[in-house]
Amino acid sequence: MKKTIVLVSLLFVSLATIAQTSYGVRAGMTLSSYNSAQFFYKFKPGVHIGGVADIPIASSKFSFVPGVYFVDKGTKIDTYVEEGHGYNYYYKENISSYQLQIPLLFTYNIPINDKIKLKPQIGVYLSYRILGIYNEKRDYVGTVSSDYPTELTSYYYFYEKNCSMWGHGGNIGLSIFYNKFSYTFSCDVGYSNNVLFREYPDICMFFSLGYNF
Repeated sequence: MKKTIVLVSLLFVSLATIAQTSYGVRAGMTLSSYNSAQFFYKFKPGVHIGGVADIPIASSKFSFVPGVYFVDKGTKIDTYVEEGHGYNYYYKENISSYQLQIPLLFTYNIPINDKIKLKPQIGVYLSYRILGIYNEKRDYVGTVSSDYPTELTSYYYFYEKNCSMWGHGGNIGLSIFYNKFSYTFSCDVGYSNNVLFREYPDICMFFSLGYNF
């Protein structure tokens, strides 16, 4: 993994030296969840912020667009748990996975007029997981002991756990540019080894506003 990152970094530098590179900032909302057979995984809203570089490929309409984002991914759980002996409860959990994400995308420039252009994108990403936050709420059915928890919050630093801190996947999307402003809708599909669950595919939709220098 380290060798891959070094090679990608060298590629960035070499391309930037032979092409006219432009830059932009992006921020907005995410909707993310796990794609699993269990029905109780729901989409969770989050945020993302970061920057990109647009590196034209020779004289074509294609560009190579790497970037770095801080992203809040995760999921929501909403289900009913039957423990028996009066220990049944409605269970809700909000799971946040804070990550640094490196998209490596290719775009194609489609001019509409002198102010508006479209840029479809496709590529891959690497993600580095930093912190997981799990907030759990329970609503018990029937009479239970006051010792039973009704709300719990846990913090997990991934480097302390027996799981990979790296994730990876693919991305596809579309940007609409108006002068120096842009709106992007894109979707990640990838894998991350979650602390509490087995390895499930992640789905994350990005709704981004941008400014391009």
